Amino acid sequence: MLAEKVIPLSSRTDLIFENRWWFVKDVAHYTGYSIGTLYNLTSQNLIPHRKKRGKLYFVPQEIQNWIEEGDLK
Repeated sequence: MLAEKVIPLSSRTDLIFENRWWFVKDVAHYTGYSIGTLYNLTSQNLIPHRKKRGKLYFVPQEIQNWIEEGDLK
């Protein structure tokens, strides 16, 4: 049995930012929102996203900026 390499939390967060694009599960993991909530936010254009051929994409830096902006109401 191979031992699984343990990556510290800060390193795991850094690794996720190495990706150019995130998928909905990546955003759910990063933000703590459920996948259903993220689909609702995208359908209301309340979260930055891209769509290509029915596939949903997110830019990590845009998600970070969106979180930092907070509610603009």
